[in-house]
Amino acid sequence: MLRPLCYVATVASCATPSAQDPAPLAPLSASASSAPTLTDPAHLPSPPDPEPSPPSASAQLPPLAAPAKLTPLAVPDYRDAIVSLPIGATESRPLVLALHGNYDRPEWQCGVWRDATRGYPFILCPRGVPRRDAPPSHDRWTYGKSGDVRREIDAALAALRSRFGDYIAPGPVLYVGFSLGAILGVGIVADHAERFPRAVLIEGGQSGWTEARAKSFAAAGGRRVLFACGQKSCQRECKAPERLLGRAGIETRSVYGGEVGHTYDGPVADEVERALPWLVGDDPRWSLP
Repeated sequence: MLRPLCYVATVASCATPSAQDPAPLAPLSASASSAPTLTDPAHLPSPPDPEPSPPSASAQLPPLAAPAKLTPLAVPDYRDAIVSLPIGATESRPLVLALHGNYDRPEWQCGVWRDATRGYPFILCPRGVPRRDAPPSHDRWTYGKSGDVRREIDAALAALRSRFGDYIAPGPVLYVGFSLGAILGVGIVADHAERFPRAVLIEGGQSGWTEARAKSFAAAGGRRVLFACGQKSCQRECKAPERLLGRAGIETRSVYGGEVGHTYDGPVADEVERALPWLVGDDPRWSLP
């Protein structure tokens, strides 16, 4: 059964302790307040660091143990995030950042993408802020302004690395966003391609791409973007950004789960899972079971 996720009507109103990254990266929040905008192609980010090498076979860690596959993560100054853990891992694993939609829950995102990735990576699902118009019993969440979201992501990534250390592989993060999370994701990955060179944008994020933004994403190390849809209207809207990104040298694909509605689970998640070998297959840190 498909969960009652972010409704199309509400999406339209949304418009408005040792492992580290391989080199220091500016926090996401910096670009929200002080960095040049992506509409100015003269301000392009510096080239990214190369992809990391596979972990050494001798660098084995004790099996990662936890009482549950999905666990809360305390994030200073923010509400708890949810993390999907690669229980039993004895080596460092890659990281997925998954942002939910409007009127959604981080637990649902982490659960769906855990199944799609077969429990292999860490999956970090920031909580955001409550939907004030939803009854407390509904437990529904959204995100605030872009700068607030970027600061929450910075804090959540730091908290996760502090807690799980060497179990998290250094290097780029796979970005996954649904609906509002996809809309916000265009700016996040375009501003920080060195950190998020690959992205999955589901039922949203098509209209945010411009020629300048696509060129900036490519120049900073962007590699691949997967668009995923559960509606024919979404599928049609993928064609323009695919052309823009393709002209900039970014590989793209779009997948369609059939006319199942504005959702990310079920057939849509199945199609994303089938595309994962293409999306991350050239990253040596990934080894999907």
